[in-house]
Amino acid sequence: MVNGKRQYRSRIQIAANILEIAKEGSRKTKIMYLGNLSFDLLQKYLEMLVNYELLEVHGSPDKGYIATEKGKQFLEDYYELQKYSDIANSKKRALESILAITP
Repeated sequence: MVNGKRQYRSRIQIAANILEIAKEGSRKTKIMYLGNLSFDLLQKYLEMLVNYELLEVHGSPDKGYIATEKGKQFLEDYYELQKYSDIANSKKRALESILAITP
């Protein structure tokens, strides 16, 4: 939490977080706890990521998940987007600070 307010994550952020946790393979419980997700939300995202072929299911009955090559590419694209977003936000703050200076 920042300034007493809860930080909400976008669908892309949650998906990327799950893929990062499952990059080398992970069980559902570990993904749920490390991803800070409710069981219902985890189920929804795991189903979605498997349907989009970003995650694969391994083993049964103790289901494990691992990111596919497509999922790893999604992560690379996400991190690249984050990098440029951080740069843009930094430049925006710099420009705003210039305008905030009173002559």
